[in-house]
Amino acid sequence: MNILFRADAGIDIGSGHLMRCLGLAQYLQDEGASCSILTTAVKEPVVARWREEEIDIQEHQARRGSPEDAAATLAAAATSGAQWIVADGYDFGLDWQRAAKEGGVGLLCFDDLGGASFAADLVVNQNPGAQDLSYDMEGDGRVLAGPDYVMLRRDIRRLKRETSSGLPRLLVTFGGYDENNLALAAMRELAGVDADFTATVICAADGRGLEETRAFAASHPDRFRVLPPGDIVSLMAAVDLALCAGGTTALELASLGVPMVLVTVADNQEPGAAALAGAGCARLAGRGVEALPDAARALSDLLCDAVACGDMGRAGAALVDGDGVERIAKSIGLK
Repeated sequence: MNILFRADAGIDIGSGHLMRCLGLAQYLQDEGASCSILTTAVKEPVVARWREEEIDIQEHQARRGSPEDAAATLAAAATSGAQWIVADGYDFGLDWQRAAKEGGVGLLCFDDLGGASFAADLVVNQNPGAQDLSYDMEGDGRVLAGPDYVMLRRDIRRLKRETSSGLPRLLVTFGGYDENNLALAAMRELAGVDADFTATVICAADGRGLEETRAFAASHPDRFRVLPPGDIVSLMAAVDLALCAGGTTALELASLGVPMVLVTVADNQEPGAAALAGAGCARLAGRGVEALPDAARALSDLLCDAVACGDMGRAGAALVDGDGVERIAKSIGLK
């Protein structure tokens, strides 16, 4: 089976679309399928992860979701002999979907919000609570919804949590792009927390923002360590608590049993973050920089409440079982 992925990344849309597609592509290739990707984001750092998997990467520069984009996707599918196109992005509307299906291949689209119309054969919404959303599907299209379909990357599916008897370890990350440097703002709030902890902070701001964040960390050397964006899987396995946005990383942390405080940074994160909190595996502080004082208070409480943290971790691991990629692969006919 050949599968063509169509997804992008950038400061305006983040890196989550490419990262969750990567988890599915890894599983498909491990099971003998052949994957390729068409993207406008070949220069984005996240694409390096696709290169590591030796996945064929094709570039085009048409506007996302435009007729030219659909035509380029059709051509790439024909060239690769794809049986399925997997599209992840909010610009691939009904007209794009109808055009992409003209070649006769199957079309799978990822969604996070619900309440929309789709011409795709399959729509996957991996967020907790998505099973309660409505969709208007053309033809025989089906919806796969809820945390049973969370797509985890291979290294996370195989990961085991580490235990520690030292100071509680905190991970702070707001995704692969942090234009407003929430990482620095969060550190300023966390500096006032009385409970003892050490924190690894992923700063995805620009060069100046990273410099400012590192300078602040240097003034609190026993509490903060700052790193630029990169592969944080090993960090996720080694922390006791996390402060993060409500996207792909939150679902990955849930699968590892890491309790979380969530601060959302985009509309598409809101439903899933609320559902994670409702499931008992996270506490939702709110959105953006205004939510950071509440987030710091929630973290302070959790740092002193091992029972609550344990309950949250178990709820997350039960919610996201790690088999989502296998279920999706079976739904597109991979034996």
